[in-house]
Amino acid sequence: MTVVRKKSKKSSTADLRSAMTKLIYLLEGQKEDEAVADLRIALSDIEKYQVESAEFQAALKLINEAFEGEHELNAYTYKRDKEDQWTEVEELYLASTSVLNLVRRLLNT
Repeated sequence: MTVVRKKSKKSSTADLRSAMTKLIYLLEGQKEDEAVADLRIALSDIEKYQVESAEFQAALKLINEAFEGEHELNAYTYKRDKEDQWTEVEELYLASTSVLNLVRRLLNT
């Protein structure tokens, strides 16, 4: 019998901070200035507040809104055709899907 260990909120939060830092860096190269500004605000709040706090949950919602709303970051979560070399497109895909999945996990716990 295989035991599946779920990630804790603490480890998911640490992973989210790391993934957001990378995504913000990549989005700066795409000139997504407004999205980057919102993500920086959310990242700051995630670093300051506890997972259970209203501020932390508001930061998660701000990130989620950046993907599904005005900034349309969801476009980066679609897998592109494979190429022979690793490109920024693949990095954006991995970083954006990682952030979005972690945010959804934390919003639903």
